[in-house]
Amino acid sequence: MRGAAQPVRARPAAWSEHKARVRQALVDAALELFAEQGYESTSTEQVAARAGVSPRTFFRYFATKESVLFFGEDDYIRSFVGVYLAQPESLSEFQAMRAAFVTLAPGVARLRERIRLYHVAVASSFLLRGKEHDNQQGNRALVARAVATRRGLAQPDESCELVAAIGILAEQRAMQRWLQGAPSRSLGSYVTAEFATLAELMGPAAQ
Repeated sequence: MRGAAQPVRARPAAWSEHKARVRQALVDAALELFAEQGYESTSTEQVAARAGVSPRTFFRYFATKESVLFFGEDDYIRSFVGVYLAQPESLSEFQAMRAAFVTLAPGVARLRERIRLYHVAVASSFLLRGKEHDNQQGNRALVARAVATRRGLAQPDESCELVAAIGILAEQRAMQRWLQGAPSRSLGSYVTAEFATLAELMGPAAQ
């Protein structure tokens, strides 16, 4: 009927923002609780309560307790691959890796506390350490394929796999030193320092 009040419907953008806020609240709550009392000692009900939602809402966003912790982990390494492949061909493989990690560093730095809690949570559980190990293997495989692509190869060979493993190790060392160091020093500076050490050890191959 003309003139009748129409039902108010949430705008798609507003609904998407709401879901993102709830999802992030669950992730933050889980990280805090896992770090405080350990992964095994934390229930999904506790995570939901700290996030201010119902247990049923928790399972609308995450299938398992474990999936909360590793949500979005692939995003970083996939972002790295994209930035790495965009580097000039004039750069060596390790120079391109360093440039890509440094480019991503400011975005990572904004998540410093979440990353710290993530590491504490993983350390609290044998199960999570195993999952982290599996994820790292997947990350190395993705980077090895990117190295192969940059070389014009259809598939990564052992050399590509070794380059990927070394590059990721350098980034992980930089991340650990950054988390343990003064907040005033940038993650990018730690990345640069690790790759500089790598260059000293390997000579022209890592320049």
